[in-house]
Amino acid sequence: MRFKWSGRLRATGSVSAGQIGGHKPRVLSGAHADWLRARVSSASFTLRGLAAELAERGVKVDYRSVWEFAHREGLSFKKNRRGGGADQA
Repeated sequence: MRFKWSGRLRATGSVSAGQIGGHKPRVLSGAHADWLRARVSSASFTLRGLAAELAERGVKVDYRSVWEFAHREGLSFKKNRRGGGADQA
């Protein structure tokens, strides 16, 4: 029977557990954030559409990352009662 701790001892010299969790920097910051702000102000958008546009630009993000960015920035595109998108000011 082989134990994970024995392999960890050989690899690192210690049997203590590795780090769990920690801080991961946000992908949508800096130049990507500036591009997103400009893109959102220029026309209507969907979060999945923005994720697809970012993928075309070589930025690997998922829907949730774009949602968190939009939430932090206070960006929204509310629907009105007629069933369409809100009128842009």
